[in-house]
Amino acid sequence: MGDVYQRLPVHLRRLAVFLVFFCIQNSLTGEAAASAWTREKHKILIITRAEYFQSDLGEISVMGDIVNGRFERFESNTYVEFGVTDRIMIGGKVFYGTSWLTRGTDVETASGFSEIEGFAQYQVFRTGRHAGSVKIAAGVPGDLSSGARASLQSNGADAELSLLYGRSIKFEPIKIFAAAEVGYRKRFSDSADQARLLTTIGVEPSERWTFLLDTFTVLSAGNELSGGADYDIVKIQPSVIWRASKRFAVEAGVTQEIAGRNIVLGRTVFVGLRTRF
Repeated sequence: MGDVYQRLPVHLRRLAVFLVFFCIQNSLTGEAAASAWTREKHKILIITRAEYFQSDLGEISVMGDIVNGRFERFESNTYVEFGVTDRIMIGGKVFYGTSWLTRGTDVETASGFSEIEGFAQYQVFRTGRHAGSVKIAAGVPGDLSSGARASLQSNGADAELSLLYGRSIKFEPIKIFAAAEVGYRKRFSDSADQARLLTTIGVEPSERWTFLLDTFTVLSAGNELSGGADYDIVKIQPSVIWRASKRFAVEAGVTQEIAGRNIVLGRTVFVGLRTRF
């Protein structure tokens, strides 16, 4: 087996490592910032994160009694990108976690995959200043669900078409860039379709450090069926990336849900590892 591996072309060996890594993560177990720049041919980016989410449900009624409620989730997720060509990129993400729904002294626990998604992205144009891409994605919900989080109530597949644009605003003495992704997600279930907007502002004061401010906005199309999820939400996410080497970087940040409809708001803290090869 080792001899066969060594005889494979470099890009096939990289893809093999990527597949092994991805399968291991799936068996053991993001949201990446919007980017119109695709990976270079046969290059791979892997982002693994550990996240903790909490929301306070306030006073809720349980069997006629008023008790305090809280929803928590600890989750690990893996996001991957692979450059098929200099213009075409494929990838995916998988989320696995454990949730706790606390109502007074009663605690309901669930563990499992909460989301699995794959995508393909085509870079329409790219210059030294800016880039534009189109992306199609498809995903299915996992078996982890809780009535406390409307986003986990979909019981069918999702498909999304989105447009991405990125621009380098400044190169010296510090790098500043911005990116945006706008898309429409069709949900083949009782849940409402969604319009989505992701934006990113990035500042790189040096080769070691990158500071990001992301926003995520989800608006319901209002076409849900009886019992389906129908919600709006707006999040902001400041984060920092420190590059330990050319291949490895560490990131940390906070995702704060600042507005919403039909959903209890909360906060996520996360740490992660970015690997490129």
